[in-house]
Amino acid sequence: MPQPSYFPLDVLESPAARSPGSFSSKQPSVYDSYPPLLADTTGSEGPLESGSSMYLPPLRPQLYQRGPTPTACQSLWRVTRTPFRMALLPLAAIGYLAFCYTVHGKVVPVNTYGIYSVTTEHLATIKGAITSISIVIISIALYPIYDVLNSLKSEEFFRVLSSHSHGVPLETINHISSPSFGTIDAMVAFWRRTGSNHYSMGFVVSLLVWVVATLAPGALTIDSVLADGEMMAFAIGAVPPQSVLNGSYNSEVAWSVSSNSQMAASITWAEMELGVQYSFGIANKDDPDYLAYIAPIPVNLSTTTSARWLTDVIGINPSCSWAITNMTRPVNLTSYTSLATAYLSDFNLDLQLSNGDIMSTDSASFASIKEFGVLNHTTQASATDGSTVFLLGQCLSGCSPPLISVNFALDLTGLPTFTAEMSNQTWSVAILVCVPNVTIETREVRNEGHGLLDVQPRPMTRQLARQGNLHPVQTTSLLSVVALSLTQSAGSMLATDRISYWPLGSQVQGEVLYGKQQWDGLPGSTAPDGTNVTITLAPLEDITRGYAQIIQSAAKCVCCAAKSYLGGNVGMAYVPGRVSTTEIIFSSSIPNVVVSTVIFTILTVLIVLAQFRSGKGTEFTLINVAAAFHGSELPAQFAQMKAEQMADFVPSVMGDHKETP
Repeated sequence: MPQPSYFPLDVLESPAARSPGSFSSKQPSVYDSYPPLLADTTGSEGPLESGSSMYLPPLRPQLYQRGPTPTACQSLWRVTRTPFRMALLPLAAIGYLAFCYTVHGKVVPVNTYGIYSVTTEHLATIKGAITSISIVIISIALYPIYDVLNSLKSEEFFRVLSSHSHGVPLETINHISSPSFGTIDAMVAFWRRTGSNHYSMGFVVSLLVWVVATLAPGALTIDSVLADGEMMAFAIGAVPPQSVLNGSYNSEVAWSVSSNSQMAASITWAEMELGVQYSFGIANKDDPDYLAYIAPIPVNLSTTTSARWLTDVIGINPSCSWAITNMTRPVNLTSYTSLATAYLSDFNLDLQLSNGDIMSTDSASFASIKEFGVLNHTTQASATDGSTVFLLGQCLSGCSPPLISVNFALDLTGLPTFTAEMSNQTWSVAILVCVPNVTIETREVRNEGHGLLDVQPRPMTRQLARQGNLHPVQTTSLLSVVALSLTQSAGSMLATDRISYWPLGSQVQGEVLYGKQQWDGLPGSTAPDGTNVTITLAPLEDITRGYAQIIQSAAKCVCCAAKSYLGGNVGMAYVPGRVSTTEIIFSSSIPNVVVSTVIFTILTVLIVLAQFRSGKGTEFTLINVAAAFHGSELPAQFAQMKAEQMADFVPSVMGDHKETP
């Protein structure tokens, strides 16, 4: 038998014995000192002394009326309403969260089906609409929770009433179940623990609802990303066979290649000295295979255009070292017809040395790049390994006195050297050889629109098809050509206050060979006459690192639109690629989604448990409140209060009548 919402009254007690403002649900009222009210006083007025006006007329009895018989649809709705309401929370939450998880791991474009244009200009409007839709979905999911919370608040009055068998204060009527009971009152009641356990749990649930209603709509948003466009053919620079070395220095193509070396040196100076990036840069990566990459670029591709393409790229692992020659005796280079061949066994190279390789008239020291006469020892053909050979000399005797204020000398102590004899002069010459150690592979190259190329790692599961735009032998030979003008064109010393050091090469060459700190600290033209300076060579590790930067910058001449090595002047090929386009897709915040998932799970469990709570369905209505107070002394107290008010009112009225003439 279900427990009644009010207690039976079995104790008699006079209301005078109770404290004002309270009642007892266990004590019936026998206090009735007033005559019964008339059955119906409508339209009648008795004399004041009759006392009938001291009481309110009773309500007119309402006859019971049978309502209309519910239809089949109404009956079905009454049966399915509660399960449907309970299913709203898990169904809406699962659908929303599943979509959030999906868009986090998969690209889902925004599609309005022609209702609204999906462009980046309308991004803010679309994002606002998505947020509004998310709020609506979350509100639908939380509707059953709101309904249960309202029911708990409505039932709280009767739970408090049933839990106090010796009576409750009258203020309970205006307590938790009252519509005037606000959020602050609820927090105070929770803190003071004046409510039931059901209400305390409902307060905690309301906090969870507030959290999830705040976080869940922000879990789903939209973002603009770059998506691949249609496959297309990119015209890209190439180094085809016979394009750089074809057996003759007088060929037109070979001359065109060497003529661009001055531009390559100028690009190197602009990047290394001025810090100005020319064309595209290459992203530095901690690649275990290569120190750096050189990548051809599509013709006329803007640095702000996002694209990706397949191409053969150049991976370099450069190394520089001092060469040991086979010349154990002094070499006679007196006349221009005097030739000597130095065999560099560590590099399998032969150097054809002549009188013109040594600057003997203007300085006692020099450093230059050997432009011609670098041969493969085995084939006696031009070297094809991309080597760059530096000659560094220091006059030992017979040198003319300097015409400048600073006397500088190269310290070649500890380096392998050979002795060259010229007319009345003796020179000590050292040879520095830098080799790029080139490897050509096919890779995917990406430009994200920032002017910085990103060479992708080689795929783990498949091998990319060779594009063939870089011939192995011709490409390595090209790297020798790009550095030929480094001594003269990579930042001239003639226009600076250190003009005295021009025989040691350009600004870039000096910083690489002698170290930037030492090179920048050399005394200038304002130094006192007779100043002596000894210049030491930088460590090989620093020289190697500088050489790698030189060939990277110099090879950018391959990116020039008209006059280039790999921009079409030497050759051109077509490779597959895609130009990226902007697309608006859904995105989600995983932290918000995870927290929302946990809270929705908790709420789903609680709403199921709430269906089995005690006292379910006792609403705070006039009929239920009247039934709860039936049989108590509260109606008698109300009648007494009314009588006291009327007793004070009647004498005042009679006094007014007596004073009337």
